[in-house]
Amino acid sequence: MPEKTVYSLARAQASDLIASLLKSQNEVWAPAKGESGDTFLSRIESAKQMAPEYVNGFLGAKRYVFPQLEELFRFKKGKNGTTLQTGSEQPRAVIWGIRPCDMSAVHYFDSFFGTDAKSGPDWKSGDPLPDPLYKKRRERAVFITLACNQAGPKCFCICTDSGPFLSQGYDIQLTDLGTYYLAEVGSPKGEEFVKEFKTLFGTGDENDMKLRRKLEVEAEKTFQQPVSFFAKAMRKMDAGKVDQKFWEKVGGYCIGCGGCIYVCPMCSCFDVDDRMESDTEGLRYRSWDTCDFAGFTREVSGHNPRVSKADRRKRWFYHKLSMDYLEKNPVIGCVGCGRCVITCPGEVDMATVVRWMRKADSESPNS
Repeated sequence: MPEKTVYSLARAQASDLIASLLKSQNEVWAPAKGESGDTFLSRIESAKQMAPEYVNGFLGAKRYVFPQLEELFRFKKGKNGTTLQTGSEQPRAVIWGIRPCDMSAVHYFDSFFGTDAKSGPDWKSGDPLPDPLYKKRRERAVFITLACNQAGPKCFCICTDSGPFLSQGYDIQLTDLGTYYLAEVGSPKGEEFVKEFKTLFGTGDENDMKLRRKLEVEAEKTFQQPVSFFAKAMRKMDAGKVDQKFWEKVGGYCIGCGGCIYVCPMCSCFDVDDRMESDTEGLRYRSWDTCDFAGFTREVSGHNPRVSKADRRKRWFYHKLSMDYLEKNPVIGCVGCGRCVITCPGEVDMATVVRWMRKADSESPNS
């Protein structure tokens, strides 16, 4: 007997499923090619827009759960005071084909934005405050992940326990078995989804699960990026054995572009601004920001506690890896997706810097 409820989905039926979702007014997000040929998780209007083959997109599930630019509310000043208007209810969203690393990152955002937090009279000091917009967006979404039969050239999710397959945390996990997908159900929401489209899903069995487990073992042998186990680096950081000279070296290679932060599926820094559209009306919006920019910590007095790139890089890595933050969040701040490795022109990405810390060596391998 299968360990969990499993189904099958013919590859040819996947496009029919997407078409059915769009026809019934669902919001569908899937990996799609951009203008320059790069893959991004994007809202699609047709199954033909989906990228046929991809390793991982430059922007993943973060693009849905934490939009780069998001209207929080509109306001209008009148004779009787100021009135606020929030957005209208949105349809169900189906997030299709995201990789296990991105699904793992979504669970970090659940912690950060407090989807399970208490509010009202049940809230007490120290509890996270739930973000109402995030909570609505999360609750209306069905996450369908696609396991990785082969690791990408820069992936290291095996070091962060966030891939290449997931054992839990998804609504449905698809595994490519050749002519069809194995569909593992991981939540009641996923089970309801399969029942809704039962004419497209077939049965799965123990033989499918055996093949899936074999593919997982084989996938773990395909990692090309040098393995960067985090435990030793984290212990050295918390013991104060990573000195300032190390961070000055890292800061020297960093050009401060913020690319690693924007592509990171777990970075959650944001800014909030008001924009007036007339003398009496305007809107408040939230947008991505980064602690890698000098202005992020600059105070109104002009003083900046993190004026140097070395200090900002140190802060970023401590936020990702230190035990202080691990005690507050369920996971470390990295899922090993490899996007920073691809993006960073200075080659001071997460995998590289963790290796330097483990070796107690602040020199670049190329220096």
